[in-house]
Amino acid sequence: MNESTSFQTVKSHFMKTGFISICKRAIPVLLFSFMASLSNPAAGQTDADAKTEGIRLYQEKKYIEALPYLNAPDAQKDPLVQSALGNMFSMGLGVDVNQEKAFDWYLKAAKQNNAMAQLYVAYMLEKGLGVRKNDREAFNWYKKAAEQNVPNAQYKLGTLYEKGIGTRINLKEALNWYRKAAEGGLSGAQVKLGRLYSEGIGVKRDYTEAARWFYPAAEKGDVMAQTALAFLFENGLGVQQDDAFAISWYSKAAEKGFAPAQNNLGYLYDNGIGVLRDYTTARKWYEAAAKQGNVEAQFNLGQLYTLGHGTVQDYGKAAEWLEKAAAKGHPKALNNLGMASLDGMGVPMDRVKAGEYFRKAALLGNAHAQYNLATLYVQHPDALTKDKRSKTDALALQWFKKSAAAGHPAAMAYLADVYTYGKLGQRPNRKLAASWKQKADAAEEKRKRAQTITPLPRTEAARPAKTEPVKPVTKDFNPNDRDWLE
Repeated sequence: MNESTSFQTVKSHFMKTGFISICKRAIPVLLFSFMASLSNPAAGQTDADAKTEGIRLYQEKKYIEALPYLNAPDAQKDPLVQSALGNMFSMGLGVDVNQEKAFDWYLKAAKQNNAMAQLYVAYMLEKGLGVRKNDREAFNWYKKAAEQNVPNAQYKLGTLYEKGIGTRINLKEALNWYRKAAEGGLSGAQVKLGRLYSEGIGVKRDYTEAARWFYPAAEKGDVMAQTALAFLFENGLGVQQDDAFAISWYSKAAEKGFAPAQNNLGYLYDNGIGVLRDYTTARKWYEAAAKQGNVEAQFNLGQLYTLGHGTVQDYGKAAEWLEKAAAKGHPKALNNLGMASLDGMGVPMDRVKAGEYFRKAALLGNAHAQYNLATLYVQHPDALTKDKRSKTDALALQWFKKSAAAGHPAAMAYLADVYTYGKLGQRPNRKLAASWKQKADAAEEKRKRAQTITPLPRTEAARPAKTEPVKPVTKDFNPNDRDWLE
C-alpha cells in the first residue's frame, strides 16, 4: 500500500467513525485535548490495561485509536502487540506502509515464540521485504512456525523441501510437512498431497489416497480439488468410475469460472459421456475456458467451428481459435492449421505456411504432422526447401519413420509401399515391406477397436482434447492476505 492508499484508508476510517464531522464543529482547544488523550492513555491506566485496550481497538479495526495504546512502552514488550504493530506497518493500517518497521516488530514477536510472527518473518526474508533476502533464514523461521502447528508454515516448509530452497531437496520431508498441513485442514495442502499421490511424486502412486485428500478440499469449495476429483471419477482412478459424480464436480468448479473444469465439462458434453451429447452446451463451456486462455479449450472450440458442431460451420472462426492455441505450441492446433493452409480453409492457401506449421508440430512429436510433413516433402518439396530431390526424399523417409514409430497407420502403410516399389531412393525389400504392412494392419485394427474418430489419415483426430488433472498453482503466502491469518 503506498502513501496515497494509506491516506485513503485513514480517511475512510474517519468517515465511518464520524471524526471528520466532529472536527468541523470542534474548537481548537477541544481538538487538542482529544488528540492529547489519544497520545497519552488515561491517567492511572495500567500497562496491562493499555495492552488490552490497544488490542481491543485493533481487533475492531480502529487502528488510529489503537496506536497510542499499542505504543505504550511496556505494552510494546508483548508479542501480541508487536505482531499487531507489524501488521499495521506491513499493510498501512493507521500508519504509512513501512516494511522495515514491520519486519522489526515481527522479529521481536517471533523471538518471543509467536508462531504467526515467525511465519511473517520467514515470508519477508524469503521475499526480501524490509530486509535482505535470505532463503536459509527464511527456512529456519518457517520451520519454527511449522513446529508450532501453523498449517500455512507447514505447507510452505513442504514446498521448500520439495524445491530445495534454503535447504536440500528432501521429498520425504516435503511429504511429511504437506501431510501435517493437510491434516490441519489447509485445502491447498490437501490438493498438493492429492497431486503427489496421483502423480507418484516422492511416494508410490496411489489414486485412492489422492482421492482421499482431494475430497475434503473439494467439499470446502477448492476448484482445483473439485476438478481433480472429477477427473478421478471420470476415469475410475482410485474410486469407482461414475460419470454423474464427474459431471457434478466439474460443474461446481466450472460454474466458479475455473477454466480446466470448464474445458473438461465441455469435453463430456462434446462426447456424450454421462450426458446426452450436446454440442451447444459443449461450445458454451469451451468458449468460457477458451476466453480465459485455456489452450485445450481453444483447440476444441476451433474444432467445433471446423465441424459445425453446436454452431454454424465457420472456417474463419475455427482458424482464429486454432491460431490462439498454436501460438502456445499446441501440436494438434499447429497440424490442423497446416491442413487449413493447404486447403485454404479460413486462411489463405499457402503451402509454405502449411509446411511451417507441420514442421513445428512434427518437432513436438505429433504423428499426424510428421506424416503430413513427410507427404509435403514428397508432393511439394519446393514449399519446404530448395535442396535436391535426393535430400528431400531422405527427409521424407525420416519423417515417415518417426510418424510410423509413433503409431500412425498411414505412415506405416506408406513405408510398406516404399519397400514394395522402391520409393524415396530405397531399393525394394520384401521383408521390410511385409513387416511394415503387418504393423500398419495391426495399428489400423487397434484404431478401429478403440473407435477413435479419425476422419482422414492426414487430418488430426476430431476427438477433443482434455485438460489433464489439474496441477495446483502454488499461492505464495502474503502477510497482507488475511486468509493466512487463521
